[in-house]
Amino acid sequence: MEVRKALTELADTLGVKYEENVDFSRHCLYGTGGNADIFFYPKTAEEVKAIENALKEIGSDYFILGAGSNVLVSDNGYRGAVISTEMLKGITVKGKILTAMSGEKLSDVVKYALYNSLGGIEFLSGIPATVGGAVAMNAGCFNKCVGDYISYVVASDGVYTKNNCGFGYRESVFKDKGICVLSATFNLENVEYEQSEGKVAYYTSLRRNRQPKGRSCGSVFKNEGFFAGKVIESCNLKGMRIGSAVVSEKHANFILADKNGKSGDISRLIKHIKKTVYEKCGVELHEELIYVGEFDDEDQL
Repeated sequence: MEVRKALTELADTLGVKYEENVDFSRHCLYGTGGNADIFFYPKTAEEVKAIENALKEIGSDYFILGAGSNVLVSDNGYRGAVISTEMLKGITVKGKILTAMSGEKLSDVVKYALYNSLGGIEFLSGIPATVGGAVAMNAGCFNKCVGDYISYVVASDGVYTKNNCGFGYRESVFKDKGICVLSATFNLENVEYEQSEGKVAYYTSLRRNRQPKGRSCGSVFKNEGFFAGKVIESCNLKGMRIGSAVVSEKHANFILADKNGKSGDISRLIKHIKKTVYEKCGVELHEELIYVGEFDDEDQL
């Protein structure tokens, strides 16, 4: 309680919006999970840095949250602070260079580029993520990644050129070290509006046709030299259900959660899938999603 009091006093001093005892399920696409001790909603880079410094000084755990599209939050909640980037907004264009704050939705960035006759990132259409989360995860699809178009990233601890971002398959230095992305600058291409618009429609259609509807985090497992969905399907796991969680019949790399579902059920289903695939195929699956909070022993992987 002393830690939380110190945090709320800091937020009041800085004038940063915050909420206490927040239902985390309202902030992630799975719609599951317990409460977090406190959420901060900074509007500027300076506020982010001040909050991070204070959290480190008092030894409080904290988590950087974007759209919550790739997280699984414990049903026990999160005993720490959450720094939400949802109010870090702004997009600018200069020539072929587009800069977007971390709280901007990818869909809005793609549209902004389109209206300025810039392209290259049309493949991001429909991904339910923010710029910060997409950069941290090096999000991508159709054999393309965000990192391919990054010029540099401004983070809470400094500026990173593309070569210093540590981009890999669903990896970056920001994810590995829990560094808050403040903005990202993209090097795009001059395109005809109609040409780019057609690509946006094409990628949106592909995603709509291939991916199931419902509460999910997108692909649960990484495709590491193989398609995880195909391997899972080969083990006859489509439709496998544990409590409120089920493997999608449409795409086996998606786990869908029922309304009012439980993160523990999702976690146990993930564990069952990994165990079954390893026993039957000798393949070790690794998650794309990020676990937030402490899971009960029977839920942990």
